[in-house]
Amino acid sequence: MHRVALAILRGPRARQPRLDDPTGETAPRGQVFDNAFSPVWDETILDKAPSPGKGPEWWRLASEILRRGSEYDAVVTWGERLTLAVAAQQRFARNRKRHIAMMYYFDKPNIKYPMRLFGNTLHGVVTWTTVQRKVLIDDLHFPSERAYLVRHYVDQLFYSPRPANEDMICAVGAEMRDYPTFIEAVRGTDLRCHIATDHVRIPGKVRLINDRRLPISDIVAQTDAQITSGRMSLPELRKLYARSRFVVVPLLPSDSDNGVTVILEAMAMGKPVICSRTRGQVDVIQDGVTGLYVPVGDAAALRAAMLALWNDPQRCQEMGRRARAYIEAHHTLEMFTSGVRSAVEASLDGRPAPDTWWK
Repeated sequence: MHRVALAILRGPRARQPRLDDPTGETAPRGQVFDNAFSPVWDETILDKAPSPGKGPEWWRLASEILRRGSEYDAVVTWGERLTLAVAAQQRFARNRKRHIAMMYYFDKPNIKYPMRLFGNTLHGVVTWTTVQRKVLIDDLHFPSERAYLVRHYVDQLFYSPRPANEDMICAVGAEMRDYPTFIEAVRGTDLRCHIATDHVRIPGKVRLINDRRLPISDIVAQTDAQITSGRMSLPELRKLYARSRFVVVPLLPSDSDNGVTVILEAMAMGKPVICSRTRGQVDVIQDGVTGLYVPVGDAAALRAAMLALWNDPQRCQEMGRRARAYIEAHHTLEMFTSGVRSAVEASLDGRPAPDTWWK
């Protein structure tokens, strides 16, 4: 049995108390993944470090992990900055620890170029997007036998079908969202909808340096009265999903799997999803079975898809049932933790990653 340290960059929320409900009824089961690894590492270990140190927490966390290297056989990092910090420090370390990274976006310059410099220190990579795995292999020349593919997860207990009066629709999320097209598609219809976010984030070419954050109020200021917006707590979001006949994920062009979290949450709630057909969002929705794809930026096509589902509640319900069944068969939290653990163990044992897509 390998002693594996899981290091997750949690950010400011790391020091906030988290409700751990194993039933998934009152809160998502955040501890399940952590408990799949022993010992468990995250930013809270910095509270016990010998000295506060200098520099950002992700760099200090990487240093602390390597300093305590005798306590484990390998480290698994989840988070771009933390992964690259560990890789960079390992590049100049005398005794390198086996390092497996959980990552999903290799095409950004601030990821691509450091990966070219330090990626050879990685023992393996675990990812959940076929498009970006191909980028990792073809563009960054990372060995395919060390690039493991798993399915992304959703807490299928917290997000589960619940009885509600389906009197509206919703759109959720901030990353690479095309809400102007969504609003134009809704305008002139009788559809009530809520946009569950307080901003939209459009990453620039150099992520975290020239990102653009637009308040959602600036986008919906001149819309019809039936469109509301605002951020919600997770229990409130679950109620919104339950009230929605279907969920819309309007996306800007992207080669990453933007929107995957919302898509899986909606499907777990038994709701079909209407999504923009981007290059990167291809691994979850079955077009015409569990949801519908529409062309990026095409308000007329999006309006037609929304009205088609709204006016056919029986079809909507059947697509929702198939969506929930698909989640239970492929994307549960337990399947994800098991898949990641299996990939990590395979990497440490020298077993190559299969180079085929899941069925």
